[in-house]
Order: sequence, then C-alpha cells, then structure tokens
Amino acid sequence: MRYRSRLHIDLNLLAENILELRSFASSKILFMVKADGYGHGAVPLVRFTYEELGITEFGCATLGEAMQLREELPDLKFEVYVFSDVQLEDEELAEVYLHHRIIPVLSSFDSLNIFLKNPDFRHFPLCLKFNTGMNRLGLDSQKLDQVIELLKKSGRMSLYHIMTHFSCGSLPMKKNKRNLYQISEFKRIKEELALAGFEIERTSISNSGAIEQKVGLDETHIRPGLMLYGPSSLLPQYRELSCWKGKIISSLETYIIDVFKAERGMPIGYGASTCPDNGLVAIIALGYGDGLFTGFKGVELCHKKKHCKVFGRVNMDMTQVFFKGANSDQAVAGEAFVIWDHDAKKFEKICEQTKLIPYELFCQLTSRVPRVYSLSE
Repeated sequence: MRYRSRLHIDLNLLAENILELRSFASSKILFMVKADGYGHGAVPLVRFTYEELGITEFGCATLGEAMQLREELPDLKFEVYVFSDVQLEDEELAEVYLHHRIIPVLSSFDSLNIFLKNPDFRHFPLCLKFNTGMNRLGLDSQKLDQVIELLKKSGRMSLYHIMTHFSCGSLPMKKNKRNLYQISEFKRIKEELALAGFEIERTSISNSGAIEQKVGLDETHIRPGLMLYGPSSLLPQYRELSCWKGKIISSLETYIIDVFKAERGMPIGYGASTCPDNGLVAIIALGYGDGLFTGFKGVELCHKKKHCKVFGRVNMDMTQVFFKGANSDQAVAGEAFVIWDHDAKKFEKICEQTKLIPYELFCQLTSRVPRVYSLSE
C-alpha cells in the first residue's frame, strides 16, 4: 500500500456528472459499477449515489461483484444486475441469486431454461438480453419465436427487463449501419413481445456512447458506465457528435522521491536509456506495480506548468520524468506530482499517447494505490 500516492475521487464531480446526464435524459439510470467501479471503488460509489442522488439500480459483470455490494451495503435497498458471468448452472450460485435478490441477465437458452425450470425463480425478476447484432452474449433475436414459446410454456407473461447492447456505440449512432440495424431489431423485439401478450416493465438499449448521442433515451432505462466517471466513450474523430460535458471524477496523484541533474547522453535506469538533453530527472513513486504500465514511456505530462515527459523504462515501483533544461526549482524532492486531474482533455491526451482507452487506464490501477474519497466545496 502506498501512503503518498493515491487515486483521489471527488464525489461531488460524480454528482455533477449525474446531474449533467439528467439534464438531457429522463430515463432511469442503471449505473454500471463493474470492475470495482471502473477502478474507482464500487462500494463507496454505490452508497453515495444511492443515498445522495437516488440511484437505485446498479450493474456488475460477476456474481462476486454483486455479492460484495450486498455484503458491504446491507442497509441499502437497491437492485443489482449481473450482466455476463451468470453461472446459473451451478445450483449453489443459483441459490445466491435467490437469497440476495441479485438479478441475472439471461443471455442464452441454457440459462433461460434453468431459470424457468427452477420453481424458486417463479416470482423472481426475469431479465433478458437479446443479441441484435453484436454477436457476443445475448439470445438470438432471429429466434424470438422460440423465446416466446418457451416463456409461454412456463407461464411467464411478465418480463422485468429486456435489453440489448450496441457493438458500435463509439461510432456515429445515426449513420452507422450496424447501430441502425440494432435499433430496428430491438424495436421489432419489443413489438413482437407486446403482440404476443407480454407485459414489459423495463427496457434499455443505450450504453455511454449512445447516450452521449442522445440515442435510446425513450427507453425506460439507460445504462451509463464510462461517461459518469468523466470521459467520452466516442472515438476521438467522432467526439464532436457527443453532447457530453463530464468531468474526470478522479485524479492520480503521487510525489517526487528524488531529483537530479542530467546531461545529454547520460545513461539512466534499466536499459541505460540515453538522456536526450540537459535537464532534470525526477523519480516519482508510481510504477507498473501500481498500474503505471510500460506504455507510459514518452507520455507528456505537466508539473507546475512546466512540460515534462516519462523517460526511459517504467520500473515496478518508480518512474523517471524528464524536464528539459529546467531550473532546479521546477521539480523538488518531496513535492506532489499529478499524473492526471479532472480535465477531460488532458486525460484524453494521456489515453492517445499510451494507446489505451479510458477504461483500461482506470482499471489497470492496482490495489497498491489507495482510493481516497472527498466532497469538494
């Protein structure tokens, strides 16, 4: 565990992002907090958004993630979904869903059959995910008649939630053929289920990229993930299509362990990387053991309004940062050093330089970096 390096999470900025979302989307929010809240800590985020912002539905990837929320937040009455690693075929795990009211998102005929044949699930929320063209997880939309037949045989005529997932949400929603096809397929599914006499309580289609383009906001629910942590989900060349003005809710902070002068040609660190010019080298207390992976080599950063860049190999426990021709006061041992702050454009620049998407940059931070929460004034 680090003491002076941390991921600082500003909960007020999360609140601002949710208010920004609600300014143009009236659908209910199913907040995606998988992968430990995209590396930010799911439990504190769920408690805060439930108690302060009235969000009552959350999405996880695994049953273990959902159980952590139930176990650590026993006083809160929220719904939690498991979206991918459902494992209903395991009888013991099926009991966990039942006893803790965790909703499995059913995306295969096998899991649907197991659910319908278990009498204990008879009055349990039934959530179906359809594959409308992503071709990952989901009930085949071309076999909707089989789904309808199976449901009718079981006597289930009420569907708690039906959903699908866009494969190209980071691309233009109103021009991309795949997106347009998926929208039309989901509309067809809803219409055919309604004609067959099913009552559908909840529907959702939009992840962050679609929400940013105001698509799918007529469904009862939206499923924002990345956008509520700050970044846009759209590819850089399409970000002008986004209405999103979110702020990065976290800042990655560390400190300078040591500073020394370096001359051009001087070998530094693993591999004896050659110093490109005269200047200062600052050693900061983050490395790939913390999630600052080796792809950070060459990334441009800013410290006290002075440009600098990651130089040489990233180490497990520390990283070299080079200041070209800097005065000795530009980097001082013991002072704080910020990798990213709440500025979305600066964060996106780091993503572009490391060739990582924002999800990866957030999620790769290890448990050695403490998560610290605050409410800014």
